Amino acid sequence: MFVWNDAKSRNVDLFTALSRAEAFAVAAPGISTVINEMLTVKRKSGLSDRYLVVLEMILNQFAKGMEHRPVSAVALADVEKYLDSHNAVSRQCLRGRVSTLLRFAVRRGYRTDNPCERLEPMKLPHKTPTIFTLQQVESALTWLKKNPRSLAWFILSTFAGLRPEEADATKWEDIHFAEKWIRIEAQTSKLRQRRIVYPLPMVFDWLKLAKKRKSSLPLIRSTRFLDLRELRAPLCIAKWPKDVTRHSAASYWLAACGSAATVATALGHSESVMRKNYMALVTKADAEKFWAISPDSPAPSSSSRRPRAARLSRPDTAISSRAA
Repeated sequence: MFVWNDAKSRNVDLFTALSRAEAFAVAAPGISTVINEMLTVKRKSGLSDRYLVVLEMILNQFAKGMEHRPVSAVALADVEKYLDSHNAVSRQCLRGRVSTLLRFAVRRGYRTDNPCERLEPMKLPHKTPTIFTLQQVESALTWLKKNPRSLAWFILSTFAGLRPEEADATKWEDIHFAEKWIRIEAQTSKLRQRRIVYPLPMVFDWLKLAKKRKSSLPLIRSTRFLDLRELRAPLCIAKWPKDVTRHSAASYWLAACGSAATVATALGHSESVMRKNYMALVTKADAEKFWAISPDSPAPSSSSRRPRAARLSRPDTAISSRAA
C-alpha cells in the first residue's frame, strides 16, 4: 500500500514505482528525525560537542522547508540547490556534512544511495596560510607580558604548534619542564590520538615566564577570544586570522630544521601537508630570528618596529590590514 500510494502521488504505474530505488524506502523517517537520530549515535561515538553543534546547524539549514519529507526522497537536485546557494569555499564543507547525513541513512537502510557521490568533484585554488611577521610576534609577546592571562596559550600555539583548541585544554601538569616535552591527550587532540611534542628549548623559557606570571592553563575558550580581540590593536589587524599561530609555528619550524617529518610529527600532520602548505613560506634567516626571541628580548621600538600599516605575512604578497 505504501508503494501504491507513492506511485499514485508520482503519477506513475506500479511497475515503474517498484523499479525505482526510492520506492523501497517510502516508509523511511523524515529528514529531521534522521538528523536527530544520527546526532545521538555520533554523540555516543565520542565526537566533540563543538563538531556536533556545527553539524546540526548545517543539516538543519539543509533540511529547512522539507523537515518532514522522507529522507529517501532527497534527490540530487535538492543537494545541488542547497549547495548552489553558497560560495565555492563553503560548498566543499557543506557537501561533506550533507553527505555524512545521507551515508548514515544508507547504513540504516532508509535509502539505497547517496546522491552526493554523483556530484562533480570540486577544484578549489590552494590558499596560502597566513602567518605572523617577526615584528608581529614580538609585539604580541610584549602585550601579553603585560596581560599574561593568555600568554601560555600563545606560546603553546605559536612556538610549540598546538592547535588553538589543544592549547586551550592543555594543563600545566601536561608540560614537563625537566625533560622538555608537552603532552596532548587523545581527548584533547583533533585526531583523537595522544601526542608528545618536543619543541625547541626556548619554548620552555617562555612557559616558565608564563607560569611565573600566573598565565591561565587550561584556558576558557571565551576568555581566549576576549584576549585575542584586545590583542588585535597592538598588531594593527582588524580580524584575527584562523589558526595563524599554528601556521606561524609550522612555517618557522620547518624553515629552521628543514625536516617535514620532524615538524609533521610534532604538529600531528602528514609530511605531504607540511610540504604542500608550509614549505618556503619564510627564509631560514627569519626562522633563526624567530627562534631566538627570548623573554629577555627588548620590546620592539615604535619607530623601527611599528610600520604605518602592520601586515600579516604571506609568501607571495604582503596582506595589508585595516587598523583595528
